[in-house]
Amino acid sequence: MTERFLLQPFRHGASTEVAGRQLFNGLALTDDPDRHLKDKILAVLFTAPGERVNQPRFGVGLNRAVFDGLDELTVAAVEFRITEGLRRDLGGEIEVQDISVTAQPAAGELLLSVRYRRRTDRLPRNLEIEL
Repeated sequence: MTERFLLQPFRHGASTEVAGRQLFNGLALTDDPDRHLKDKILAVLFTAPGERVNQPRFGVGLNRAVFDGLDELTVAAVEFRITEGLRRDLGGEIEVQDISVTAQPAAGELLLSVRYRRRTDRLPRNLEIEL
């Protein structure tokens, strides 16, 4: 039997098939370890420090960057927060290769690229997010 992981965002529901995903026992599950790891990375990036009850340092709070100015200092601070947060919270599962944050002030966008490797198979992966 394949290993199953909770699908993020966490949700409850009846045991049916929804959008190609099977809901088991009222919980959305996935058997794709890459999807699960991506969900965990997104949880770290978008959870604000102090938001989790027994883990006050968990998370980066990337959603706060939406309201910050897009100057060089802010971009450097976001890169640092992401690097430290991923290494602290997922360091046992991934090896962060590179974090690239690119600001496009004219468009009001922040582009984030995370290059990483899963520690079990060492294959390179990339996650890109546009804020």
